Order: sequence, then C-alpha cells, then structure tokens
Amino acid sequence: MRSFYKYTLTGLLLCLFSLAGTAQTLAELLAASDSANLELQALYHEYLAARERGPQVSQLPEPEFGLGLFVLPVETRLGPQWVRLSASQMFPWKGTLQAREDVDFAMASVRYERIAATRLLLHDQIRTAYIRLQEMDWKQVILRDNIALTQELERIVTTRVETGRASLADLLRIQVKTRGLEEELKLVENLKHIPQATINQVLNRRVDLSIVPMDTLVVANLNHDRDPVFAAIRDEHPSLRMLALQQEVSQKTIQLNALEGKPSFNAGIDYIAVGRRSDATPAGNGRDILSPRIGIRIPIYRDKYRAKAQEEKWTIQALEYRKEDQFLQFQREVEQAYAEYEDGRIRHALAREQKAIIQSAIELQLTAYSTNGAGFLDLIQMEDQLLQYDLQMLSAMVKTQMAQAQLQKIIPQSERPDHEE
Repeated sequence: MRSFYKYTLTGLLLCLFSLAGTAQTLAELLAASDSANLELQALYHEYLAARERGPQVSQLPEPEFGLGLFVLPVETRLGPQWVRLSASQMFPWKGTLQAREDVDFAMASVRYERIAATRLLLHDQIRTAYIRLQEMDWKQVILRDNIALTQELERIVTTRVETGRASLADLLRIQVKTRGLEEELKLVENLKHIPQATINQVLNRRVDLSIVPMDTLVVANLNHDRDPVFAAIRDEHPSLRMLALQQEVSQKTIQLNALEGKPSFNAGIDYIAVGRRSDATPAGNGRDILSPRIGIRIPIYRDKYRAKAQEEKWTIQALEYRKEDQFLQFQREVEQAYAEYEDGRIRHALAREQKAIIQSAIELQLTAYSTNGAGFLDLIQMEDQLLQYDLQMLSAMVKTQMAQAQLQKIIPQSERPDHEE
C-alpha cells in the first residue's frame, strides 16, 4: 500500500497556507518583538527617564538672593542705612553631589536590567506560541494523511459492498471515522487563533493576523553539560543582575548617607547701601557696607544616619538571600527542562519504532482484506493505532522543543538590548 504519511508534504502545505498568512521564522519574530513590543518600549523610556534624575541631584543648591528695605532707616555715624542686598550659597561636603548622582544612576541601571528580564519572558511567550503553531500544523498534516488512508479504505470497502462481498456496516464505520477526522481538522484550525493572538499581541499588531511557521519541527538537540548553563545564569541572568544592582544601590546609599552626615557650609555676602549725612561730614560719609559671611551646618543628631546605614545593610543581606533563592529556582527549572527533554526524546524513539511496525501490519492486513474481506475491524483498529503513534511522536517532539524553550527563557541571551547609552 502506498503510504500517505509523508512529512515532506509539510513544506508544500505550509507554502499553500502562507498565501493567506504571514510566514515568518522564529528568529524574525523574536527580532521584531525587541522594537515593536509596547511593554519593552515603556520600560525603555522609564529607564531613560530614570537616567535624567542624576543631573537633577548632582547640582549645588540654588543660591539665595535677598533684598531688604529699611522702612525706618538705621542711623549710623556714616549715615542712614536704607537698603540691604544679600546673596548666599550652600556647599555640601566634598563628594556628596557625586554620591547622589551615583545612587540615581545605579537605580537607573536596575531599570535597564528589568528590560532584559522582560525581554526574556516576552521571547518565551513567542517561542511557546510558535511551537504550538508548529504542533498544530503538523497535527493537521497527520490528520490529512490519516483521512487519506481512511478514504482509500473507503473506496475499497465501497467496491466490496457493491459486489456483495462486504456489509454496509463496514462502509458506515469508515465514513464515521473519516467524518470525525475532518471535524478534528477543523477544530485544530480554529485553535490556531490562540497562539497567533499571543504572538501578534507581543508584536503590537492585529491579533487576528495569520502566522505561518516557516521553521521545521524536529526533536530538539540539547547540550547536557549543566555547568556552563549554571555559570551563565549566575553571571548574566538579568533577574540576578537586578538584585546585584539593587545591592549596589544600597552600598552607594550607605556612602551617600555617610557624606550627608558630614558638615555643610554656607558662604554669603551682604551689601548695605548707606545714605550721606547732611548734618555732618565725617570721614567716609555715606560709605556703603560690604559684609562677607560664612556658616556651617553641623549634623549633631546622629541616630537617623546610623539607622539609615543599618537599614541598607539589612537590605543588602535580604537581597543576597533573594539572589541565592532565585538561582536555586533557576537550577530546579533547568533540571526539570532536561528531564522533560529526555522523556520526550525517549518517547519519540519508541513511538517511531512502533509506528514502523504498525505500518507494516496495516499493509499486510489491507492486502488480506482486499483479497478475502477478513479482519476489517482489526484494520480499523490498526489505523487508529497508527494515528496515535503519529500524535505521540508529535507530542514528544513538542516536549523536547518546549524543554529547549524553557532553557532559553532561563539562559540569558548573548546579545543585550541595544538601548543602553
């Protein structure tokens, strides 16, 4: 019997589907999401906004200017004082302004790592949805091939019914099976809207836009060496880097707190305009007054500075615990992904062997039925088994791909978001 199950048909089928949809590889969709996703754009602009806070806190306090009029002039030996002009500038302890800027830039870096962490999650959404689309396309191929098998059997049964060598019940059975497969095919087509909507939403475009996967669904190939994976996660994962940068913020806050506890200085000058006396002519008559001055702010009450330093030290310790807990979670997810991959690989190999056996059995049974009409129910059952083995192989391939996607969600990408300045 000519086998209708040919995976090479997939390329032709996907080409036909692409006439009504958008055919894109997974790599193209992932690249498009980096610039099109609204969440990433929002986080990026929040990061840019946070970077502008540094210059706001690294400047000297605004100078103060004053003007005073003596409503009742103060008489002096050289004349009456009638107006006062003053100017002053506060100067914090050396290094305080730079420390403030360092704290704000460190906080902005935390926001930048949040972009990278969100990017990993969004890429995982696209990968998972893309794999589901591939699964549905393959399932449709399997169903069409099985429909072709049942239709061929239906033609054989019809011929035997017309010649009186088979019962009408056999024909009705095969027709019911064919109808069921056709309905299943429609259901799978309808389910495609869910992963398509997910991808389109991430890419900020119409959710009803049809997407045709161009990549071939195969058994994934994973490197079983965990050590490089764990090393990459510990050193480069944005979630862990975020926690490390939050620790850096606390360290810089401690340094800033120490500087804030130092004295600050105020320098100023007063100018007093003095009127001339008309009743006498002393030396320096009407001479104006110029009075420089300097002040110091001494932070005597130290409890708030000690409490702030202790607060940040506790925060650093808490973040260290969070880092270790997050890394252990990543380790667990990695081990789970490898276990899922190995399970899928084994199941795929077993289903492939069983499928080869059942195909041979179907060909022999079909020959026997065509010759003497024996074993019709066995033939139907074996075709059902063939369909199940095909679906098991598909499910196993998807399982390995999902395991690989799980690892890719955890392992940081080699390329970083190209937003940082």
